[in-house]
Amino acid sequence: MAFRYVDMRLTPLLLLLILVASLATVTRSSWVGDYASNQRCGETFVEQKCDPASPSANRACSDACHYDGCGGGRCVYLGSGGVCSTRGCHCLP
Repeated sequence: MAFRYVDMRLTPLLLLLILVASLATVTRSSWVGDYASNQRCGETFVEQKCDPASPSANRACSDACHYDGCGGGRCVYLGSGGVCSTRGCHCLP
């Protein structure tokens, strides 16, 4: 069986690529753990990090709701009238 060895000049580049990929994964998912994990499906909980315009925030909200057995979730603005400064995560049934 023949093994192909990586050129030693590529080793630092490969290590950098692995490091960047691992940091991106940690950064993207680290704040999902901050979401409450005891929410019921069909309910909305207040979460200031949840931004309806941010795809990564919506993905984190959906992940948090999936952890609770719901069908996903999405970030929403809470409040009445024209002032919607409070944000939350709505877990789908």
